[in-house]
Amino acid sequence: MTREYVIMNFINCFFTIRDHDHFLSHKDIILSFAKKPNLFFIANKFNISVLQVHNIVREYKLGRLNRNIIEISKEI
Repeated sequence: MTREYVIMNFINCFFTIRDHDHFLSHKDIILSFAKKPNLFFIANKFNISVLQVHNIVREYKLGRLNRNIIEISKEI
């Protein structure tokens, strides 16, 4: 096993765990956004600010993007 492979595997595990933890922490908000992508509606529904909803959804999407990039880099 090469050093680069071990590092990439570690990074992949880190982003997978972080993404999963974030999803479980904010599952209701993320699923609401998937059904109806309206930040103001979700903020009113969960009684939080629009900025908090935006940050939760942004962090979730960044985690998905990181995971997809790592999967593509494994194929190369």
